[in-house]
Amino acid sequence: MVNDDGMTLAAKAPDERRRRILAAAIAVLRERGFSGTRVADIAATAGTSPALVLYHFSSLADVLVAALESVEDDYYAELAEGDQTDARDQLVRMALLSAEGGPAFGDWQLWLEVWVRGLHDERIDGLRRLSDQRWRDEIQQAVDTGVAEGLFTVDDSARTTLRIACLMDGLAVQAVLGGADLTPDDMAIEWLTGVAHELNIDANDLLARASAADGPDVP
Repeated sequence: MVNDDGMTLAAKAPDERRRRILAAAIAVLRERGFSGTRVADIAATAGTSPALVLYHFSSLADVLVAALESVEDDYYAELAEGDQTDARDQLVRMALLSAEGGPAFGDWQLWLEVWVRGLHDERIDGLRRLSDQRWRDEIQQAVDTGVAEGLFTVDDSARTTLRIACLMDGLAVQAVLGGADLTPDDMAIEWLTGVAHELNIDANDLLARASAADGPDVP
């Protein structure tokens, strides 16, 4: 096949081939999920052959893991680009990027599949554990920064971080599955409200910051 710039993917440099195959894998995963994704589908989307996909990634599992890692890296890269003035703004940005206003919401269904597949697949479970730890580390950094700045009051930052992280996971499950009529905007609002409760700060302040950052309208 020939892609949109008139060159076959096979003719491109190895790094470019790998990048395009990875982008194709992400697109197919988002459309079909784990169970519906095949090497042939990735190859067709990338404009190459299954053999070339397996040249860069030794198995379907390898390319799927790499695709999920890339999705996660994109989230944290965008999180780092924000113009946060203090730890409260960092938490607001996490909420918005994890809901309708950012890239993560469209991928929550993938992470639901990761959680389920990880019960029976050690490699996927390893990815899940690393992803969970990275998310908690990011939250704890914001919590600890806020405590150091005198903004937050917590008894145990590690346990507070765990509850905040689990709250996001639970809200995401309900939003993706359509439970409790929870919209993406509601997801951000409820998470920030819970975060404020955990950190002993005014929830209205966090919600006002979210609205000011083009987030959800607060009722």
